[in-house]
Amino acid sequence: MHKFIILFSIFILGTSASIFAEAEPIEILQKNASITYEKMTQAKQNAEASAKDLAFAEKKLASAKNKLAEAEREVETARRKSEQAKISREQAVNQWKQASDALANEWGKSEVK
Repeated sequence: MHKFIILFSIFILGTSASIFAEAEPIEILQKNASITYEKMTQAKQNAEASAKDLAFAEKKLASAKNKLAEAEREVETARRKSEQAKISREQAVNQWKQASDALANEWGKSEVK
């Protein structure tokens, strides 16, 4: 009976060691899976945040392009007004010169008489 107890104890210890040896790789795999899941979750959050950042940046770019287009229209309008003002100034100078010449001629005629 003593031999039986010793053999049974060896059997139980061997079985326990075998189960423990198998449990260790499972625990490592579970731990690795958990770590990998956390990394995946973090990567997903980073991707979502980056997508939001991209959408915001694209919105800012579109706004900047609209402002640039508006500024370009304002410049073109100001350019046309400036050109028209130059033309009007030249016409006014020419009219003034003609009026001054006409006045000078009339003064010259009145002095001769």
